[in-house]
Order: sequence, then C-alpha cells, then structure tokens
Amino acid sequence: VTDTLSYTRDPYGSYEVIALPVTIANSGARDGAVVTLELDVRNIETNRTETFSSAYTADAQYFGGRDDVASRIKRPKLPFAPLSITGRSAFAGTILFYTAEGRDGREQKVLIEPKSKIEMTLRVVTPPADSWLDRLLFTHPAPITLTGDIGGFLPGAVYVGDTVKIRLNKPPK
Repeated sequence: VTDTLSYTRDPYGSYEVIALPVTIANSGARDGAVVTLELDVRNIETNRTETFSSAYTADAQYFGGRDDVASRIKRPKLPFAPLSITGRSAFAGTILFYTAEGRDGREQKVLIEPKSKIEMTLRVVTPPADSWLDRLLFTHPAPITLTGDIGGFLPGAVYVGDTVKIRLNKPPK
C-alpha cells in the first residue's frame, strides 16, 4: 500500500469510495487467488465503522475523468474480478473500495467527514484450502492497518468528481 490514497463519493448512489493503490505479491511457487479485498474503516472521532469492499479497479483515466449525472457521463472503471496471481509474481493496481448502500431501506450516514481521522484495516480474502497439504502449508495474508487524516473539502465537491487525499500518519503494519 502506498501513501497515495484518495476519498470521493459516487454520485450514482449513496456510496463512499476509497481509491487504494495496492501491490499483492505471491512469493511462493504455486499460483494463488484473491477472491476479494475488504477494507474496514473506522472514523476515530465518531467511532463509527463501515466495511468497504473491492468493487472496481481503476487506472489513470479514472482520475482524469469526471462524473456528470445530467449528461450520464461516468468515469471509466472496471468491475473487480477475483485475481489469479501466479507463483513468484505480483498484481499491482488501484482498487476502488465502495461502501454498501443503505441497508434495510434506511439512509446511510456519511462515515468520512472533512478534517477527520480514520483507521483502515485491509484484509485479503482467499479461497479455502482444498487439500490437506494446502491446509498444512498455506497461511492467510496478515491484515494491514493504516491510519490517516482526511483533508478539508466541500461535501458537494466530491459528488462531482473531486477527490480528497488521505494522508497516512504512519507506515503500514
């Protein structure tokens, strides 16, 4: 995980979005798979938490584009698909983590507010081991915890494509 994290909102739903560049390395000789990635986010000041899930992948065009609801223009992004990482190789890309839309028909409260502090825990979800040898040798990737500061922003600005930098306080552990 680098220190180039961004926060925005998706204007096509009540979704909060965190853009997180990641590199996932497979140092073993066997191929590996990542089913999904989950990001548990806690607003330190309000103590509210939300689980964000890997919904899309994005490239430079996403950050150079804009969302325009009136013209039905959407930023380019690809739906997240499980990753197959061959032995002794890596995946590098930017993952867009989305919150779930309001549950039970209730309006979802905003988790990330201007000038707030957040703690994030990134978890990798892999398929279950399917043989006794895999169960014996495979270890699940350890979660990574990050803390960061959200800069000041106008809440309406993130709905039209502005992104807000998340400044990390300390290196990942």
